[in-house]
Amino acid sequence: MFTAEDPPESLTPTRRKGYLCARLMRTPARIFIFSTLGLGLALLVTATATGIYGYTDAELAGPEQPIAFSHQVHATKLGIECLYCHTAADRSQHATVPAVSICVGCHQWVKKGETEGSAEEIAKILDYHQKGESIPWIRIHNLPEYVQFRHHRHVRAGVECQECHGPVETMNRVYMTKDTKLRPHSLWLPAAKLEMGWCIDCHQKREATTDCVACHY
Repeated sequence: MFTAEDPPESLTPTRRKGYLCARLMRTPARIFIFSTLGLGLALLVTATATGIYGYTDAELAGPEQPIAFSHQVHATKLGIECLYCHTAADRSQHATVPAVSICVGCHQWVKKGETEGSAEEIAKILDYHQKGESIPWIRIHNLPEYVQFRHHRHVRAGVECQECHGPVETMNRVYMTKDTKLRPHSLWLPAAKLEMGWCIDCHQKREATTDCVACHY
């Protein structure tokens, strides 16, 4: 068995290849190769995890959606109003997510954005539309079925979107923002966002009803 120290002149062509491999795997060459491979793998994993928008740690806490939709791009950069997409938010119990046709209304013409990788995401929208399928968005702000929440009443009462949903207009991926309330009426027990104590705290500050049947019927 030859080693990396065997002189090349004593090797056959086949053994010479083995000799070169052995030399290549010696330190420091071995360290350089594995370090380079490790760095490349780390960059690949990071790029996959952060997506096309380079998500923050908070945004990564939100679910990965079927389309990499950015509220920051659409609401802040392009100035699209919330009600343009969430058309029923001020007149229905549910805000609803936009129909694919609303997305296609713009993206039949705009098929590539400024963000690298946006063309592939827009192509997914057009594919859903062509198939006649709804985009299977993952719901984030969800209440138990025994809670009757009427979205339009809150909008008409002047409650801003951000009070419940956080600064959505700054998000590249929507996530549940943290907002825990400590209420004296509940012996200072903490109430997380969308829990009953959190909602009651808002109702009391706005002098809205706290009657049980307002939400449970």
